Amino acid sequence: MMNPVRKMKTTRNKTCILIPARLRSTRLPKKLLLGLYGKSMIRTVFDKCESFGYDTLVVTDSKDIAERIPTENVFMTGEDYDNGTDRLMHNVVDVVDYENYINVQGDNPDVTRKIIKAIETKLSDSLVVNAFTGLSKEEANNKNCVKCVVTNDIIHWYTRNDIKYGYKTLGFHGYKKGTSELWKTFKKHMVETGEGIEQLRWIQNNITLKGVYVEFNGIEINTIDDYNNWKLSKKL
Repeated sequence: MMNPVRKMKTTRNKTCILIPARLRSTRLPKKLLLGLYGKSMIRTVFDKCESFGYDTLVVTDSKDIAERIPTENVFMTGEDYDNGTDRLMHNVVDVVDYENYINVQGDNPDVTRKIIKAIETKLSDSLVVNAFTGLSKEEANNKNCVKCVVTNDIIHWYTRNDIKYGYKTLGFHGYKKGTSELWKTFKKHMVETGEGIEQLRWIQNNITLKGVYVEFNGIEINTIDDYNNWKLSKKL
């Protein structure tokens, strides 16, 4: 059963950071509870986002995750969501009252203030935004890495398949107020299920999805190798 939205301590600006979080990751189960800097991954990401000066909510169906976050910054949902976008659009976006919502994946401990600001700025003239960065040869052949095809600032397509062009998609997304009602009307197409990329739903329902290029030298933690490489990179 979903809880009512709790009041956060302050409303600091027109933008809210939302961190969708679940334990049922198929590639690395319970990864959000793994230790980083002496605390859980989800708490590391939450603390970092809050330090940027934005109201921040962790949106989860897990009590194990919820107990690691301040109570006023947790929104509990049901379990019936296949991805973070669904969880946010059906529960939080347009329910908590902000002009902009920035979705930061809970497995992104290397999120930076510059990335958040870039997405927030892009939302001034865009409905939906996704950050992307350069694609290495190794990433181009890695199916755990989602790639995007971009012309100017418009994202045309996403894929996990091997490609020789395009960019690396990052787990940082932005939505304008009002997008939840659109999302709830969308048809989910077979290719989205096949690729396992919910951002395709915007494109396949004729919404212009804007991209913003950012510098990113971090590691998104999708697998145990990513986790070990992240610890090595931080000399932990």
